[in-house]
Formats: sequence, structure tokens, C-alpha cells
Amino acid sequence: MRGRVQFKDNSALQTSIDQHGLALVPSQIFLNRMVQHWSEISDGYMPATPALKEAWCVFESRSRELIINNASDSPFKPSVVVPLPTGSGKTEGTCVYAALQAEANAKGEGTPIGTLIVTRLIKDADSLVQKINAIAGRPVAVTSHTEGKLKAHEMAEADVLVITHAAFMRACWSFGSGSEERWNSLYSWAGGKRHLVVVDEALLNSVSHHRVSSKDIELVLRAIPHEDRDKFGGAIKTLTNLQRYLDKREQEQARGDAQTVPLWAQGFPEHASEIEALHEALGTVEFDPDLFAEDAAHNVSTVLEAVQVMLEEFAYYHRSGAQHTLNSARYIIPKGMPGVLVLDATARSNVTYELLGGGVMIADVPQGIRSYENVTLHVARTTSGMGKTKMEKTKHTRLPRLAAELRKQLPEGREVFLCVHKCAKDLAGTYSTKELPLQVGYWGAVDGKNDWQHCNVAVIFGLYWQDPTRPINNVFAIDGPKDASWLKAPRHGEHEDILAVISQKDVSASVIQAINRICIRRVTDTEGRCAEADVYIVLPKDWRGDAILRDIHTNMPGLKQVVWEFEPDGPKVYAPRSNSVAQAVIELMRTREPGQTPLSYIRTQLSLTSRQFGRLKEDLAKVASNLSAALRELGVLYKVEGRGSATKGYLVKVT
Repeated sequence: MRGRVQFKDNSALQTSIDQHGLALVPSQIFLNRMVQHWSEISDGYMPATPALKEAWCVFESRSRELIINNASDSPFKPSVVVPLPTGSGKTEGTCVYAALQAEANAKGEGTPIGTLIVTRLIKDADSLVQKINAIAGRPVAVTSHTEGKLKAHEMAEADVLVITHAAFMRACWSFGSGSEERWNSLYSWAGGKRHLVVVDEALLNSVSHHRVSSKDIELVLRAIPHEDRDKFGGAIKTLTNLQRYLDKREQEQARGDAQTVPLWAQGFPEHASEIEALHEALGTVEFDPDLFAEDAAHNVSTVLEAVQVMLEEFAYYHRSGAQHTLNSARYIIPKGMPGVLVLDATARSNVTYELLGGGVMIADVPQGIRSYENVTLHVARTTSGMGKTKMEKTKHTRLPRLAAELRKQLPEGREVFLCVHKCAKDLAGTYSTKELPLQVGYWGAVDGKNDWQHCNVAVIFGLYWQDPTRPINNVFAIDGPKDASWLKAPRHGEHEDILAVISQKDVSASVIQAINRICIRRVTDTEGRCAEADVYIVLPKDWRGDAILRDIHTNMPGLKQVVWEFEPDGPKVYAPRSNSVAQAVIELMRTREPGQTPLSYIRTQLSLTSRQFGRLKEDLAKVASNLSAALRELGVLYKVEGRGSATKGYLVKVT
């Protein structure tokens, strides 16, 4: 196995370029400025402990080494992962370093070094730019994204460019396909190259995942204009053959059929080119709104992109229940790219780095940066499923049981962050009361957020098991496609079942991220401790639950653990609910896709009584009500069809 690589000295990245006049940030100046900044942002309440200072020195030295190596002519440009824990100033350190690098560039005493910072969301990018410029005392950083695009020359003039993960991955994709213009627009600047590339938070989407169903292919075939069908005969034949294969598998439905079947390990470049040409041609087609849904153009593009990847890389068939799909994936960061500094608090729970082998180096970080001895982990174990499917079926009985249990466990005055599956978030919000205030978040919209840092209780109710094709995609894209015999016994190195381990480690990482959204992310004393807090979690009573617990303790040293005598399933219990249904309806519609949502669906999702449902309809009928006004801001209108007993109400989301 190409095992995880660690290094304790600088030799792996050291070259002679450091004596060639680069405008590097002096180490002591960075540390001094970081200590000052740390005190300023906390009004002196977060001490810069010796362990924290040592951690910041690790960040600085790895940044320096990466710059030197990227600026060299060395063909070996590995990325570096710095696994500093949550609350250790990773993001703040990045901002301070970027501002100081711009300051060093301005002195004109060496070759200037540009900085490229990659973060999750647009609002994060905006925040980082504001912070860097405040530290620098002048505009040195800019961001370009879909809500505020900059021209190429505007990006090139800035010492620091901040972009989103999505923009970074699109640029990497273009680079790997031989079109370097998009990448160069980010990596090049007026001073030369942005030799410092920092990814804030783990780049979990470094593997692009692609799948198509028979219905997806049918949509594309319908979208091809009749007058163009002869021109794209080869692409149509390929799509038709793929659709026939899926239809045949669906018709067979043989009991005991293998869920995953490898189809090919090497692509078909000629067929891929035909699909690419069709993709480009359909990009200019206007779809008839009477025949196609509003998002048809986007869906057609997504399907053709997926098919193209399959024909360029590999493909396998997968059946999950009644769903039959063709699947493929691609590791998007290609060879020839500069090394990247990845700030990943949960790196110890990410098996992807093992698969990447020598292409990624895991930096050693000091012990004792954080202590979680003021945090108590309350653990319940169950044989019932805690995944999305099970929660969808049981949320109407599970959530009142949880709310009633929390009211017994917690004294008034506690601020609770409740993390659930998206399917349960709206119903969960109705159990927030004055006595039990709940701040609800859901899987897929939790990582990296600071929205709940004022909470002193975290409740993890449901586990984020990702689609079973994702671990297969990760292995195939990074380590190469495997055959059917490997899928029956997917061993990799010391792992008997690497697919199960990847799946479990992904859950561990998401749980650790969610737990650290609350107040425990802030250091409060010289020992790296945090404020007192409680964490409640329900885990499976099997090896996966044991492994998740081990990962939590590894990433949160000093954590106290106690037994939580709670079972999510059982007799139905009563729990008080919020008197207002309006906020729950607003939050439900906020994340709904455009289209009609029947009021009957809303009633079921929120478990509304007849009285509550009647009041809701009265409120919606009033155009001037606060609820109607709030829904209009979301692009949601109330519609009624029919008369008398046949009357049906809908909320229609148009944007």
C-alpha cells in the first residue's frame, strides 16, 4: 500500500530556490502579528498558548516550504495537509499570512508571491477578503464568484485572490483536459504566480461523481433537435446503447444480482469526443417550455458531462433498490498542478489521503493544542438505523421522544444546536420552545459554519451515510478502477473492506465537524480548554459506532464520555411544540425546489393538527399577513384550486 506519508524535517520540500530572492514572510514577524491578531479578535479572552504558538509555527513553516517548492523547477510538487484542530486559528492564520505576504511584496525586496485562497462558500470568500484587507490596512485581496465576477485584469492586480471550492474545481478540470486558460487566470497575477495556494477546510469534492439513469438519457435524446439528429448519429447511438443496457438490467430485476458491475476500465476517446460535440451543440438550444421543465437545459448538460466522463475514464453499473444507474468519477486535481496547502481539522479521519499516497504529505502538529475535558459526550447506542431513509419513516415518533428526553436532561437556559437529516429539519424546528430553544441545522449545510457557536449543547440525531457509490468512486478515481472480484473483497492495504472504512470515516468527519460548530471551538484558557458543554449522540450498536467513537476521541482529546439511556424508537410520547407554525413553513419552503407544494404535504411533514392546519390556511389567505409577506420574499405564492370539498391549496415556488 502507498501509505500515509509524514515528514518531520524540511528535506522533502526543500530546494535551492529559497536563496533566489523570493519575498518570503519572516517567521518571527508572522508569529508576532498572529499573537497580536488573536488577542484583538477575542478582546484578550482567547490566550495564545504555547501549544497554539507552536501550531502557528507549523502553519507558517509549511506555507514557506510550499511556496519555495512551487516556485522551483522541481517536477515533484506534493500537497501538504495541516491537520490543526478546530479553534486553533487556521482561518485567522491564513488571513494574517496573506496580508503579510502582500506587505512583503510591496517592499520590492524580492520576487513577489501571490496567494490563492480556496474556501467553501461565497459568503466565506467575501468574509475572508474583508478580514485580509482589514489586517493589511489597504485593499490587497479580492474575490470573484457568481454573485460578483471580476475581469481578468482586476483579479491579476490583487496580491490575494479568494475563490470558492466550486470555482477551484472547475479550473482544475479545465487544466486536466488540456485547457489551462481558466487555471492561469487564477494562478497568474501581475507579480508572477500565486505560489501559495491554501484550501481552507478539506477539499472533499476533489473527486467528481457522475451517474445517469435511463430517464436521464431519455431526456437528452428528446432534447436533440430533429434537424440535427443525422449530424450527431454516433453520439445518439452511444446514448441509445447505454439506455438499452440500463433498461435491460431493470427488466431483469434478478434476485441476488450483484449490486455493482464493472463495465470498462479504460475509456473510448472517439465516443467521448462525439458526446462532447453534442454537449456543445445543445448548449445553445432553447427548450420549448411546453415540452420541457424549466431546468431542462441544466439537466441535459449534467447528463452529457457525466456520459463524457464515463467514456473518458471508466464506468460501472450500480443497483440500489429500484434505482439503476451507470456511474463514473474523476480525480480532478491533475498532475502538473502546484502543491496545495490543505487545512483539514479531520484529516485523521480521511482515508482519501491514504489513497493519494506520496502525492500528499501530512504535516506533524504538536500535541496539547486543544483540550476538551470541559465537554461531556452523552452516548446512546441503538440497533435501529439512524440514516436518512429510516429517519424519514420514523421522524414523527422519534422527534417528540427526543424533545421530551432533552427537556428532562437539560436545565432551562441551555442553547441547543440540533443536527438532523434534511428530511427532519422542519418538523424538528416545531419542537423549539422557550424552555427548550433549538437551533436546527441539517446534514449537507453544517460544515465550516459559525452559526451555532453561541450554543453550549450539540445534539447529533441521525448519521450522514453517503451514497454507496461514493467510496467506490473515490477508490476507482484515485487508485484506478477495479474488477468484479475486488468488489467482492475490497481490500486495500491494512483495510479488509476499504469501502466500508471510507463510508464510516466520512460519517466520523461529518460528526466531528457538527460537534465543533458550538462554543467548544473557542479556546478559553492557557491549557487549550473551552467552555463547559454537552454533546448528545445516538450511534449504531456495531463496529461502525465503535469506530466513530474512537475517531471522535482521537480528534477531541480529553473528552469525557458517559452513557445516555435513550432509545430513539418506542411508544409515542408527547412533547410541547412551538405555538407558531409560520416559521416552520417558511423554513420548509426556503429549501424546496421550484414548483408546487401541496398544503397536504406541508401538513404531513410538520405533523399539524386540524386546528393548526386551519389557522395556517387562514394566514395564507391573508395577502397582508406576515407569513404571506415572508413567503413572497422567497418567491412563494399561495394558490387555491377547485371549490367546496374539492378545494386544494398549494404553495408555488417560482424562483
